[in-house]
Amino acid sequence: MSGLLNIRISSRQLAADSGGPARRLRVLGLVGLALCISTACSLMPGKSAVSIARSLIGLDDPYTASARLPREAPAAYRQAVATLDRGEFAKAVEDFSKFLTDQPTTPWTLSAIFNLGRAHEGLRQWPEAEARFRNVAEISSDRPRLQGLSLLRRAIALEALGEEDLVLATLKDAEARSAQLPREVAEAELPARLAAAYASAGNFGEADRYFSKSEKSLARLRAELGKNVRPEWLPRILYSMGHRPQTPVSWSRFEEHLRPLERSQIHLLQAAEYGVEPWASLAAEELMSAYQSLRQSIDALPAPASAELVVGLREQQVERWRRLSRLNDVASQLRSLILVDDLQAGTVREVREPVLKIAQFMDQLDESIQSAVMLDQPPLEMRAPGQRGSGGRSLEAQPAFPGEE
Repeated sequence: MSGLLNIRISSRQLAADSGGPARRLRVLGLVGLALCISTACSLMPGKSAVSIARSLIGLDDPYTASARLPREAPAAYRQAVATLDRGEFAKAVEDFSKFLTDQPTTPWTLSAIFNLGRAHEGLRQWPEAEARFRNVAEISSDRPRLQGLSLLRRAIALEALGEEDLVLATLKDAEARSAQLPREVAEAELPARLAAAYASAGNFGEADRYFSKSEKSLARLRAELGKNVRPEWLPRILYSMGHRPQTPVSWSRFEEHLRPLERSQIHLLQAAEYGVEPWASLAAEELMSAYQSLRQSIDALPAPASAELVVGLREQQVERWRRLSRLNDVASQLRSLILVDDLQAGTVREVREPVLKIAQFMDQLDESIQSAVMLDQPPLEMRAPGQRGSGGRSLEAQPAFPGEE
């Protein structure tokens, strides 16, 4: 063995040890640790001794909460992680930057750079976040778990920066390392992000395939846990599966933004229902922001492309009405999953504030859509088949429940 496990203790050294019982126990403990790791490596031929040791002390898990960091973690690093856990992103940037300046070459350096990127991400400082995640991905080839997580976070930053041609390629690189990623990330979050990337590229067939894969995996993971078991990763993964950087929605890309929301909004709602912060509040804010951006994009009509102004305006009226109807279909799916009457009557045992905010916002959105639909209804003969004039709801629209066929 070498590096972290360069422990060679001969029987002669043990016999010559005169440092007392305490020292002998420490030496024997080190020997036992080395033997355990050696045995683990023989049973797991795909993993090196160094990677096994890193896994044991948490070095390859940058998401580890400060309360669960091993005692070997430097106090400054532990403090920075705790600040990040509290959502104090500006202070976390300061803490991680200071740690990296004061202690630039520790076993925790790469995780600190990764978490510095997460802090920038929390502040929506996307160029800085992308640079940190790219840096870690480039220099962590011997740590595929951390490298895969860095690629995943980098893809989110690239999406926010509008670098859509790089998002899918970066996610596919992360997928190639999925065997080393945490199971919930590899089987649920990563496929959901790939689905959204394919939808953004207009490849809705591949998007639906990955969405289905993600939803079935999440249903399987939750079934394995049991009804009353709620691991700390579940609300985070639910939020991550629905999370998209919030950017303005252009008229030309309405469907590319709506399709991922249609499939993943239930995960944001469930994250809000769990009530675990910061994921509950973040999920509620993102749901409301996504719908608001889509609603605003419908009113941002471009100049008519038709040479005849009257014909062009009529075509726009039909398209605007179609989009209002489409948005209403998706919003209706979400409203059907919120027990609004029970919330208002107080019959729900534990009402989550983020869920109440979502319910109130969706009521306001419904009023806005219905008013616009009634004012802008095109003639009946110009409407698409399967749509009706009052309310704009599609006859085929049904609530979607992930994990069910």
